[in-house]
Amino acid sequence: VYKRQTMNSTSIVIRNFIGRYSQINWALLDQAMVSGVNFFTGIILVRFLGLEEFGRFTLTWLIILFFNSIQFAAVISPMMSIGPKQAERELQQYYGAVVLQQLFWSGLCVISIFSCVWGSQFFFDWQIHKLAAPLAAALLAVQSQDFLRRYFFVRERAALAFVNDSISYLGRLLLLVVCFNFRVLDIMEVLWLIACSSGLATVIGLFKTERLIYHRTYVYKMIKEHWHFSKWLIVSALMQWTSGNFFLIAAAGILGSFSVCAIKAAQNIIGITHILFQAMENFVPSKAANSFTKEGARGLLKYLRGVSWYGGLFIAGIGFFAAIFSDFWFKCVYGNEFLNYSYLLKWFSLIYFVGFFVIPLSAGLRAIEITKSLFSSLFFMSLLSVLLAYPLVSYLGLNGVMVGMLTVKLGILIYIGNDFKKNLKQFL
Repeated sequence: VYKRQTMNSTSIVIRNFIGRYSQINWALLDQAMVSGVNFFTGIILVRFLGLEEFGRFTLTWLIILFFNSIQFAAVISPMMSIGPKQAERELQQYYGAVVLQQLFWSGLCVISIFSCVWGSQFFFDWQIHKLAAPLAAALLAVQSQDFLRRYFFVRERAALAFVNDSISYLGRLLLLVVCFNFRVLDIMEVLWLIACSSGLATVIGLFKTERLIYHRTYVYKMIKEHWHFSKWLIVSALMQWTSGNFFLIAAAGILGSFSVCAIKAAQNIIGITHILFQAMENFVPSKAANSFTKEGARGLLKYLRGVSWYGGLFIAGIGFFAAIFSDFWFKCVYGNEFLNYSYLLKWFSLIYFVGFFVIPLSAGLRAIEITKSLFSSLFFMSLLSVLLAYPLVSYLGLNGVMVGMLTVKLGILIYIGNDFKKNLKQFL
């Protein structure tokens, strides 16, 4: 009898542990799958598109990432921090209002990207106007699917987020493998395949959403609340493209598109750390908001310290092995073609370690709804990037790009760290 009771108690403890951390487990599993698929997708595109064409695809994809960063700041970020604070009776109205916001921003982004790319033929000789339709379609599908996956995570339905991401990302990889077996694709066809896989995941995910209520008064209320929260984040997203990403664009202009390909090749290997980075973006902001709501500033601080400690050890371990055996990893993944650029992996190991600590600090600032600090840090780093990009890249080449990226990450970390400490004092 005693043995049976002990076994029952043990099984209850195990079930409680799994239940308590199921959201985190699913988030990590989901991001492991997404990062793994992105890793193999990058390798496939490098090998089949060729170095120059992959460099051009990377620059094209930056356009989608730019609009995605605006969507994240305007819709997803406030949803992940404000959503968990809503009363149970108002959840259907709240998420109904968020869906309408998502439709508005996606529509605005799609119209903007189509108009700019298609209209470029009248002002520049870039010959990219044919990419207008596939770029707009890929943007709409990717944004819609990303919104749904974040919605499932906020609603603590992480298993559904995993299934939805599997359809999108595994479907994308499968389509690329099958199509490349028959013939070499161009950038336009790759974009259409991405749009198809993410579009399918969006349609299936819509059937799994809960019943939502659309009330005009509540929609206006949420728009006002979200705007108060996200106005600085939107400007911060714009500033981000003149901070770290500006060095990448400068490298393409000064050193050529091949340099972008080399940088992305190194970043693709260290991309295993995205498992933790993106998984944290799925649950840390909402968990931080919950900790602050239920336990106050001390509870928030305790939670963020735990995240920083365990996550920092994970990133440090990966970075150490990536840096020490950089030649080995480059040779295994790309052969001898990129071996001369393996030193970039050492740089990225340090950059990613510093950049990791920005995530919990940003989540803390969003939890206490002090988002202006994020804008201010990026604003000053953007000015520094504009001043340093040309001389660093011109005189130091790819090393200059890495120095610039590391400087930006360190500057942002120091600035928001001081601001978070200062603002948290009023709640202690």
